Amino acid sequence: MKIISLNTWGGTIYEPLKNFIENNSKNTDVFCFQEIRNGTVLNQSECEKEERELFTKIKEILPDFTGYFSKQVEGVGTATFLKNNIKIENLDSFEVLSAEDISHIKRPDGSSYYPRIMQKISIQNPKLTIYNFHGIPGNKKQDTKERDLQTNRLLEIINNDSNSKILVGDFNLGLNTESVNKIGKVLRNLIKEGNFKTTRNHHYSLYKELPFADFAFVSNDILVSKFNVLEDEISDHLALSLETI
Repeated sequence: MKIISLNTWGGTIYEPLKNFIENNSKNTDVFCFQEIRNGTVLNQSECEKEERELFTKIKEILPDFTGYFSKQVEGVGTATFLKNNIKIENLDSFEVLSAEDISHIKRPDGSSYYPRIMQKISIQNPKLTIYNFHGIPGNKKQDTKERDLQTNRLLEIINNDSNSKILVGDFNLGLNTESVNKIGKVLRNLIKEGNFKTTRNHHYSLYKELPFADFAFVSNDILVSKFNVLEDEISDHLALSLETI
């Protein structure tokens, strides 16, 4: 099975993103996307350069896949696309941090961050759960009490799952944070194991200062045949590509 995870930047660089998805759809089974637009958002000014109907457009790019969208707020969320031959046992979405949990944290413009959710998709063969997550931004990707709460809740969900597990997404965390280390005690951290230097690129203004955000974790029973951080500049994040036996 091959899984690609990517924060799409809301489709800001749409044509390269479209070509990337089309080209990789031939040999990819699952796409896990973060920062997906799906219709009108509450604060339209924050996504003027993004593709408002990105989820619908990706569905058109991937006719042999079924897409599942999980909403953070109106018009914004995460999406997982699975090839139609994959049989799903269960589909769920968990609120990891509520609006109330993070209401005291403000962005530079004074607005609040979106609630943090995690998609959970359990498939039948092999017995596997894929988690797609987008963590809270800000605070220079360092540990905070909100991130500690986020990590504890995330691990509570994962630890109650007896399936083999793959957890991917944009965690908005530095490589050496305690939050990442906590997850790494339960699941293998493929970014750390591979000694990768970054998951960002020059489209992100702080990519040299804050080189990490995206991670892939797997349970110890997952046999990884190939894992890489791809160099395609299709977002301000780099895509993660994971292949299992």
